[in-house]
Amino acid sequence: MRALVVISIVWLAASGARAFERSTVIGEPERPLFWDARVVHLRTAYDSCDDLGPEAVGGAVARSVATWNRAGDVCSDFRMVDDGYPTGFATNLIGAEGYDGENRIIWRERSWPDDISPATLALTTLVFRRSTGQILDADIDLNGVSHTWTVADAGALTDAENTLTHELGHLLGLGHVSDPEATMYGQSDPGDLEKRSLSEDDAAGLCFTYPAGLASPGAPYVRSPPLTGCAATIRGRPSVPATAGWLALTLWWLRRRRAGRRAARPV
Repeated sequence: MRALVVISIVWLAASGARAFERSTVIGEPERPLFWDARVVHLRTAYDSCDDLGPEAVGGAVARSVATWNRAGDVCSDFRMVDDGYPTGFATNLIGAEGYDGENRIIWRERSWPDDISPATLALTTLVFRRSTGQILDADIDLNGVSHTWTVADAGALTDAENTLTHELGHLLGLGHVSDPEATMYGQSDPGDLEKRSLSEDDAAGLCFTYPAGLASPGAPYVRSPPLTGCAATIRGRPSVPATAGWLALTLWWLRRRRAGRRAARPV
């Protein structure tokens, strides 16, 4: 039996002047999530978006990956690499019976989960070890059912690069912040392009979490109410080893609206 449990957002203060957030193990606010490997390989379904061709999708992914990789050039050895087409379309959100270590980026055009608001632009799901916080697998599902996507520099549609750059921040273990100028800010309007580039706080989160040549550190944490427009859930599956947990983050709403909180319930 699966369970759906609401969790709160926990804030990480990197310093008095800068703030970023790291996702943590449920019930363990001082155990942040992280990748043990410093090179994370992605697999993109380039032809899965009805609004964009494979070349446009590939270009958006490449630019978003490059944005994060460049941010770590002077302080981090963490890198993301797009390794081409996935071996299948199942993700931690839809269809997977267990994690396979293939970190997929896929647009969903035919259906979107009934229990997730259609206003959600994308959902990043992480599989991690409860005992350590080590991330084992991550997938990004983008909502093509309810949203029209673009790579243009102007207009009132949903920008792929803008969204992917935000989602990749979640994939590497970062959470939402309150600064509206940051890529990891948890709200977006149609035509938003600001999240294509990183703020100083976004880059600081990457460099703090994955310092070059050093292990991912712990950090002081300050509890804070959940952000408007964000909900976080844990999905437990009996097919996953007891040392692993399923973290599903409802990452980003198209409009500035409060996400509905969900009580624990079987599904």
